[in-house]
Formats: sequence, C-alpha cells, structure tokens
Amino acid sequence: GPPPQAVLDQRWLWNVLLFLVTAVFVLRLVGLDIAGALLSGLMLCFGIIMTRDGMQDMAKYALVYAVLCGLNFFFDILPLITELGGRMTRVAQVDGSSADQTGLRSTTYTMTTRITPFFDWSQGVVYNCQSMSMLISPIAMALGVYLSISAHNEIQRHTMPLWDGDLEDFGRAFPPAQPAEPLPPPVGIGARNRAVGGSGSTPPQS
Repeated sequence: GPPPQAVLDQRWLWNVLLFLVTAVFVLRLVGLDIAGALLSGLMLCFGIIMTRDGMQDMAKYALVYAVLCGLNFFFDILPLITELGGRMTRVAQVDGSSADQTGLRSTTYTMTTRITPFFDWSQGVVYNCQSMSMLISPIAMALGVYLSISAHNEIQRHTMPLWDGDLEDFGRAFPPAQPAEPLPPPVGIGARNRAVGGSGSTPPQS
C-alpha cells in the first residue's frame, strides 16, 4: 500500500534528489566518465521506481537505496576532499631512448605534475563538467541517505502497530486451553478390583 503521510509529504525532496542525480548523469556523460554515468543512471532508475505510483514500492527498496547512496557518498567524497583545493594531473612524456654497446635499450620518461583550479574555464567544457559532477554527486547521495532512512523508519513505525493488532486477533481466534478431565479407570481393572475385594472372608461373629 501507500507509505505514511509523513513520507508522502517529502515527495518534493525526492523530486529534488531525482533532479540532482539526473544532472550528475548528464555531467558525467559530457565529462566522458562512462562508468560514473552508468552508476548514476542506475541510481536514477532506482529512484524513479521507488517514487512512481504514489510511492507504492517505497517500503521494499528504501533500506537498500539508503545503503547504495551511503556507499556512493563515501566513494564520491574522498576525491572531492583531495581535489577541492586544486585538481592534479600527471603527464608522462618520452624524452628519448638509447642503446648501449650490448644492445640493451633504455627509454627516459619525464613525469610532469600540474595543479589546476577546481573550476578553470580555460581547461574546456569536459574538465569543468567533471568538476561539477564531483561537487553535486556527494550532495545528491547525502540527500538520498537522509530521505531513504527517514522513509524506512517512518514505515517501520507505522507497521509495528499493525503487526501487534494481527497477533492479538490471531490469539483471540483460538480459545484458551481447558484443563484435561481425568480418564475413567478401565472397565476390566475396576471389575477385577471389586471382585478381589468382595471375595475376602469375614471373621465369624460371636
């Protein structure tokens, strides 16, 4: 059935979450991050399934979605923290190769490390789309964790009274157990005892 009213009241926040995930999906596509775009697309489809048809499926997927958003947030926030002060790029260049008298060839490389601002319009559209996706994705995943856990807790809080009522109805359906009545003695044993008791001789009367 539909989730509690408190979950339905947060529908606009779920729409904000879907908008942010869609933005991350598009930015990663433009930034040529195909693996990240596929992951964002899966989270977007998952969110659409949860919020369609009046959030009918929210109870089934809220906890799973919270775990997935938490994992994505952890792996998104680490590169953001390390590169927020400046993105580091390394370029390797071949300086040349040479061979010694034995024919052993050696190649010399030069590794160039360059630090650029997090947003730098001189680097082009792809660079800035990557930076924007790195900034928006942790915000979207943090919002997803909050909404999913809130929905899960609210659904569990409304589900427990229903379970209690069902258990009470189930208990009332069965009458209390009556104490067992003592079984009558077997007929043969009772007759034999009476016969033995009646066959005894009585002392003569004086």
